[in-house]
Amino acid sequence: MTEHSVAPRATAELERPGAAQDALYWLRDVLGTVAPRNPVNRRLGERRYRLELLAELCDRDTFLLVTSWLGSEAVPAIKSKQAYADDLRLWASVARELGGHERFFIGAITPGIIETWTKTQKAQGKAPRTINRRLSVLTALSEYAKWKTKDQSIASPVTKYDRPRVDPRDETTATPILEVPEFQAVVNAAHTARQALVPVLIYTLAGRVTECCTAQLHHLKDVNGVRKLDLSRKGGKGRSWPLPERLCDLIDVATAGRTEGALLLDDTGRDMDRHAVDRLLNRLGKEAGVLPGRDLTPHVLRASKLTHMHDASVPVHEIQEYADHAAIETTLRYIRRRDDSARKARHAAAAVAVYDRLVDRFVPPSPSA
Repeated sequence: MTEHSVAPRATAELERPGAAQDALYWLRDVLGTVAPRNPVNRRLGERRYRLELLAELCDRDTFLLVTSWLGSEAVPAIKSKQAYADDLRLWASVARELGGHERFFIGAITPGIIETWTKTQKAQGKAPRTINRRLSVLTALSEYAKWKTKDQSIASPVTKYDRPRVDPRDETTATPILEVPEFQAVVNAAHTARQALVPVLIYTLAGRVTECCTAQLHHLKDVNGVRKLDLSRKGGKGRSWPLPERLCDLIDVATAGRTEGALLLDDTGRDMDRHAVDRLLNRLGKEAGVLPGRDLTPHVLRASKLTHMHDASVPVHEIQEYADHAAIETTLRYIRRRDDSARKARHAAAAVAVYDRLVDRFVPPSPSA
């Protein structure tokens, strides 16, 4: 697949009526909007549809391939579709800057460009996980293009030698965990039932923010005397969640007799999206005095709940099922740090038995000795 010059695909082109445009309408809405940053002055511009930006950045063949890829089950989660679209916009700018290509196309990013880009990212102090994620987007797109076009000559420009090593035990970039008293302080900082429902719901379900924001009141059902919430989890997986009675009581107060609309509303009555949830949790976290210098995010609540389950000796496979993780390795990322800490404490305490009496002449014996 080679680059060729095509006219920009303007907004109007994406809005032409007709059944053939339905898929583009759907994908446009799924990808949502973003405010692109001016590369010169770094200021944010007006919000635009990600799909329209991709249409302007890619040549026609590549645009059609990208829409096929992002709209397929190869990228099942909505947040992943949006993140991949943003990463492709980044690669389009890299292709323009380092390769001189006005339009992004399969093959525009060469191994030489990858080598230069990765070195630049490392020099700027970018996290290895971030670099790897963006490299993975190119690899995934290349693999899809090879399958879709049946062109066996298509290969990813990324090799294993381009990827920086990621330490799976690196705690400096890991999601922080709230201890139980800290989470209680967050709930206590809420001023209204609607505010309290946000952290309580996310924590109880170990839910992702998009799952909780898209939950509607008609998803609440009584089944044999038990109230359940039909939840659409990552990848479109449908789950029916039995809700504890106390959470149901809070929902009843927060919804104030409503039978339709979103489950989560702010205090002005507007539906809460992920940005509104982030703002609320950040405020509650600051008022509660937790995570100094860091933001309280929905992912912190999710990780906290899963870790608290592990602390309560819940088997790992049950935690995996509760979190809806496809791979056990993902679950272990949440709880391994607790295991590491416990193991380190046991090994350090065992060392004391080797030298305990030998240091009595320097320090008084411990009261428990």
